[in-house]
Amino acid sequence: MNAPTSDVDLLAPDAIADPHAIFAALREMGPIVWLTRHRAWVFTTHEAVRLGFHDHRLSSDRLTPLEARLDEPSRAAMGQTFDLLRGWMVFHDEPEHTRLREPLRRAFTPSRVTDLRPRIEGIVDELLDDLAGIDEPDLVRDFAFPLPAIVIAELLGVPAADRDDFKHWSDQLAAIVFGSANRTAGIERAAAGSAKFVDYFTGLIDRYTSEPTDNLISALIAVTNDDPDAGLAPTELVGALTLLLFGGHETTTNLIANSMHSLLRHPAQQRRLGSRPEELGGALEELHRFDGSTKLMVRVVGEDHVRDGIAMEAGQTVFLGVLGANRDPVVFDDPDDLRLDRSNARSHLGYGYGGHFCLGAALARLEAEVAIGRLIERFPHLAVRDDAVVTWGEVLLGRGPAALPISI
Repeated sequence: MNAPTSDVDLLAPDAIADPHAIFAALREMGPIVWLTRHRAWVFTTHEAVRLGFHDHRLSSDRLTPLEARLDEPSRAAMGQTFDLLRGWMVFHDEPEHTRLREPLRRAFTPSRVTDLRPRIEGIVDELLDDLAGIDEPDLVRDFAFPLPAIVIAELLGVPAADRDDFKHWSDQLAAIVFGSANRTAGIERAAAGSAKFVDYFTGLIDRYTSEPTDNLISALIAVTNDDPDAGLAPTELVGALTLLLFGGHETTTNLIANSMHSLLRHPAQQRRLGSRPEELGGALEELHRFDGSTKLMVRVVGEDHVRDGIAMEAGQTVFLGVLGANRDPVVFDDPDDLRLDRSNARSHLGYGYGGHFCLGAALARLEAEVAIGRLIERFPHLAVRDDAVVTWGEVLLGRGPAALPISI
């Protein structure tokens, strides 16, 4: 069977502004489509993406082939970045994935997340007080970014005053993690960001090794001390902490911002949620389904095989099209409609699936629940500013507005 092909550019301005239309068109072509510009397969349907998460023939190790594709100067420049990212469990298959995930699971417990609620509520209220005093507020800059940045910094035991540095370093690293249009600039920025993270977290690990306290870094150090065979090597611990900081604020910022952008574009749904706060939990799942913070997750074909009649060759890149899967009409009735009472909204794949389900999903849900619930309650007439230009991050894998000017 000949595979359907498309020359769509997922980094083109129209695809950045409205990726849903692009993914819908790809889904109409079939469950698996070859993207000639990206030299990658994209899985377009909910079933294809869900099965892709489970398939051991699709590898999460995209660092090795990326490193192999680089020329020698670029590979040398990226050496420390690759060392850092190898500590990220998301770039590994079993059994290495579980080995790297287990210490984080043991330290990042549900009770630790639950205990954060009062502090998250306090941070949200403080940010809303500040928002009320800003002449031209931006929802991303003034609310959606600082909230998860402060929360994850405090959870790790990092001074909140350093969060602007984290934002800068994370943006640099995102050029590689999420994919950017300019590979050369991305390599340079990622190398700079990873060097900063390594220096910073190495210092904090040394500090909390000698002076442990009640934070996640100390807890991870304790896991290693209690059972060295189940712990993380020093470079792996630095990588794990970078992953927690990166994932703990980058994707949650986008989740909050995307959800509010969707509500502001659907004022009737916004009013409904304001009058029925008890529906917030289910509504957040629908908001995540409707326009989540992840467009694609990357896999690499680990061995030759045939799926859906299409021959896939070892080494080829696969994009699991999460954003498109979450609007698959086979699973979700009228998927382009935002319905906060949708009964199966939790079937979305925005947090991954199976063994790669996001370890921080509970924290992201808690932050989004408090943030969006209190934002709507405090500012019931919140709207996108009339002169606003909503701009979106120009990255391949993630999705989120770079700016969202609002009036309150």
